[in-house]
Amino acid sequence: MTGEGPLRLHRARVALEWVDYNGHLSEAYYVLIFGHATDALLDAIGMDEGFRTKTGRSVYTVDARILYLREVACGEEVEISTWIAAADRKRMLVQHAMYRTRERLDTEGPVARTELVLLSVGKPGPRAMAFDPVVFDTIKRLCGRTGNDCPVMPKRWQPDGP
Repeated sequence: MTGEGPLRLHRARVALEWVDYNGHLSEAYYVLIFGHATDALLDAIGMDEGFRTKTGRSVYTVDARILYLREVACGEEVEISTWIAAADRKRMLVQHAMYRTRERLDTEGPVARTELVLLSVGKPGPRAMAFDPVVFDTIKRLCGRTGNDCPVMPKRWQPDGP
């Protein structure tokens, strides 16, 4: 996981049961697709199923905002671009952007975006706790990946220093 630009860890094809009465992807399924992208990010930073089982540690989403920018139809494939925009010892600020894969990623722009605050939790509890040091090192390294299409993190979500 080196280089510039977003991580591209998840793709999905819009299933018929995900389409609402208006003929496009229902809001709940944007959340599902973004949730699967978050799961892929956790795997990539070392918080995979084995880590969670062994340590009893995970993350909770404590804040989430979604911008629905364009409609997505049944059968279309989407790809998620992911950035860790900022982090401190207990929190990670993640942004995902959803693009149609049939288009060049920079042609139309994203069809949706989400910003998430993920809180590191563990047992006993669950309670908030610092990220595992190896995981946090990976998070800090990924905070440097930007690229041209990385959204600007709103001031309200910028965490205190490490």
